[in-house]
Amino acid sequence: MKRLLPILLLALAACRPTGTNPEQSAAYDQARKSADAGDAKAAAAFYQQTLDEHPGFARAHLELGLLCDEKLSDPIAAIYHYRRYLALEPNSDKRRIVEDFIERAKLSLASKLPQGPGMDTSELLRLQSQNAALGTEATALKGKLADYEAAINAPALPAVTNVAVAVATNRSTTVEAKPRTHVVQKGDTLYSIALRYYGSRAAWDKVYQANRDTLPNKDQLRIGQSLVIP
Repeated sequence: MKRLLPILLLALAACRPTGTNPEQSAAYDQARKSADAGDAKAAAAFYQQTLDEHPGFARAHLELGLLCDEKLSDPIAAIYHYRRYLALEPNSDKRRIVEDFIERAKLSLASKLPQGPGMDTSELLRLQSQNAALGTEATALKGKLADYEAAINAPALPAVTNVAVAVATNRSTTVEAKPRTHVVQKGDTLYSIALRYYGSRAAWDKVYQANRDTLPNKDQLRIGQSLVIP
């Protein structure tokens, strides 16, 4: 009889229901409530419990990554959970945003490393400056993410409104756009300038290519220099 006990236990475990919705789990519910209440440490513990129970729950990885990145100052954990999200959701429409979050976390980690004998001080300062610019970009990206989710849930515009928008758009295209310029200020980089005018750090090359005649390379901006913004 004793020999049958392990077999019976395995049989009972196999009969337990599977495929439960992780979004309905008690741990996930507590994680979100704790995050909303501002208790980041408790939220992280509940998110981890959720992932222990549902390791393939991509959304929990993304939310925990953001929590580690913004509230717990743990860029290593943030990078891990961002990458797990992308691995579980390789075709996600949020992929570009999450990849930018990973780059921001990498720079945050680099800027916190102790300065050793071989550390280039100018490089460390550049990383810190770039990290500050990415922090601003991250705020913009979070806003875009929220706007995107709101747009998905928003009702469709009436047909008349769509026509009015189309007419307004056609009218605006007839107005000749004036060339834009930007005067370089202290602390400016091509990344921060691209963020300011295009809302994305990735557009830096667009600015660089438009100013190749006055820029020896992308890192040699001069204070007071006027750049064309295409």
